[in-house]
Amino acid sequence: MRLSAHQKLLPGADLSERFQRAAECGLDGIELAFGRTARVYDLHAEIDRAMAASGLPVGSICGTYEGPIIHPDPSERESRLADLIRTLEFADAIGARGVILVPLFSSQYWPEMSPPMPDMSPFADEDTLTTNLLLAMLGQVTERAAGKAAVYLEPLNRYEATYLNTVGKAADLCSAAGHPRIQLMADLFHMNIEEADIPASLRAVAPHLGHVHLADSQRWLPGHGHTDFVGAFRALREIEFDGWLALECMPTPGDPLENMRGCVQYLRGCWERATPD
Repeated sequence: MRLSAHQKLLPGADLSERFQRAAECGLDGIELAFGRTARVYDLHAEIDRAMAASGLPVGSICGTYEGPIIHPDPSERESRLADLIRTLEFADAIGARGVILVPLFSSQYWPEMSPPMPDMSPFADEDTLTTNLLLAMLGQVTERAAGKAAVYLEPLNRYEATYLNTVGKAADLCSAAGHPRIQLMADLFHMNIEEADIPASLRAVAPHLGHVHLADSQRWLPGHGHTDFVGAFRALREIEFDGWLALECMPTPGDPLENMRGCVQYLRGCWERATPD
């Protein structure tokens, strides 16, 4: 089990302090996530210092900063594609295994990031048009991006995205892309809304599963809701999942360091209890 967390879940005046708090809490690594406040590749020196001082690696990078690569404007698509490629190459340079990509948010949920696609009927409905464009863009990524860091396609729940909601759909996209760098990410919070059986869904997408996000049923730290982490972890152990499990959560009431220490102990206990049958 390799357990990481978004650096923003740890208190600290700078990245080095946050990485150090993560090490003190028993985490194995960090998932970098800055929202749209900074370009991760512009912080190379600061990230190197934080890794060296704490001894923790960066396991993954959560998102790019210009937005989803599905956009109706060609110049905007190219700008976002270039940002994703640069982020992937940066991930490779610092040893991170991949970069998480949400292909398309709901235009109602995040209109400035994902404006509506044009109506191309009867040539193609919205879903077909989006899928074909996404696969073309992913082909550009694998052709142009140096290194081996993966793109992790992230399904979101129906309230945040109208295009990609299930891990099964993400696995179909990975198959269609036909490249080992295109993988999927399973987020247990979103799966709690969209999947009828989380363990069965994880087993079904095993060949394409590269990364996992952890949060409890109300998106707090695991251990504060009703998600069955033992069942999910048993499925991951059965498929011999060897990627990172990263905490991506909303603020949880209480002291952040005490909460994180308790969460790490809770999750490691769940992993030990999840011995495959």
